[in-house]
Amino acid sequence: MLKLKVEELVEINDFYNGASRVTITYATANSVLLELYDGSDIEEFILSKRDLIMVLRNFYVADICDIVHSGVYGFIDVKEDILNEHYPVQISVEDGHKYYCNLEELNYIWEIINYQKEQLI
Repeated sequence: MLKLKVEELVEINDFYNGASRVTITYATANSVLLELYDGSDIEEFILSKRDLIMVLRNFYVADICDIVHSGVYGFIDVKEDILNEHYPVQISVEDGHKYYCNLEELNYIWEIINYQKEQLI
């Protein structure tokens, strides 16, 4: 199974948000073919079911923005549960909302938060 980087999933999520038509084909027990039509071209992506769920939930665009904003201008509380294979990290933001992700996504979020804080100085 092809493992996509978080940056790639952010781009796919953004493209998904702008697509005029979406087709999801379950290829195997754990992979899907995601076809996104933008009005003139069709882009195809092979995703894990977990990555598809995160794209459909708009995690990589909207949720990460919310988490980063809270991390830069307020606070976030991070808890890890290594027994949870797909969502071992729980992030709580100031308003009490909870987000769930993996360690790679958490590291990506921390990088953005630290970068944004440096820009404020």
